[in-house]
Amino acid sequence: MSKRKNKFTSLILIFFYVFLYFFLNNFIYSQSLEKNDCEYLIPMGNVLQIDAELKNIIVRNEVDNCPLKVGDSILKIENQEINTFEDFNFVISSLSKDKDISVLIRRDNSVFCLKCDKNTLEKINFNNLISGFATLTYIDPSTKEFGAVAHSINIGSNKKIPIKRGCIFCTNNLNIKKSHKGNVGCINATKDKVIGEFYNNTTFGIKGEVNNINLNDYKKYKVASINEVKLGKAQIILQDKNNICKKYDIEIINIENQRQPDSKGIKFKITDSKLLKETGGIVQGMSGTPIVQGDKIVGAVSHALENNPHVGYGVHIKWMLEQGK
Repeated sequence: MSKRKNKFTSLILIFFYVFLYFFLNNFIYSQSLEKNDCEYLIPMGNVLQIDAELKNIIVRNEVDNCPLKVGDSILKIENQEINTFEDFNFVISSLSKDKDISVLIRRDNSVFCLKCDKNTLEKINFNNLISGFATLTYIDPSTKEFGAVAHSINIGSNKKIPIKRGCIFCTNNLNIKKSHKGNVGCINATKDKVIGEFYNNTTFGIKGEVNNINLNDYKKYKVASINEVKLGKAQIILQDKNNICKKYDIEIINIENQRQPDSKGIKFKITDSKLLKETGGIVQGMSGTPIVQGDKIVGAVSHALENNPHVGYGVHIKWMLEQGK
């Protein structure tokens, strides 16, 4: 009887440990799925016009004998918050011309106070709107989240400018000023319909949600980990003058096996003769152009080399996905 009881107890213990093993493994697996980035993205390549309203007014010109610099964000004047031009004008109009005015600013990642007189402040041009061209990197088909640009939107020394609200527009009628050695060209285009909104300006680009694109006919690509990117042949996807997103050949010539996020993880050169004929290499507006290799999306164009526009850098797609979470 005692032997049968011990055997039964042993079976119960074995069953319990087996159950515990599978329960914990499934729990850990489900947690890892929640923490991991999405497995598939749609690489896009559409040239966008990006329009945004900033959270603060920004200095756009420098005036003699004034400590304010291009890109400075105005946070407060005489300890009164400045969120709009109306706030600025109201506060300035109430101050004396003879008084040194206290101006709280954000410059780079620092916030500090400067002194300035009223006459000088009235000569400065401020702006709270930005507009420019860049490229749509990806759309997550499961969430409709998009990423674009592949570097932060900056003005002067002010990086990662806080965005109040931004919109992305598809474009047509592309006009490309070609790059030459020592001179990076640019893309201009005509703004078409709005296709998404964003509020997040991260180190590796803007993030938001698309709301006017049918994704049914687009191919999904697996997201490459950093160690899956290989030297050799790859492609970028970019909108052409006929408004079709096409693949163009590049060669990845160096890969940084990064442990910390950085924008220059992939070095490449453009080898596609058709693209070189059209653009002369990398031009302004190509920031965010997706880089694919086989069936994987590996990164996005982030920088051009001014002295050799055939060569550029890309950010690993993993860093783009992780920033801004």
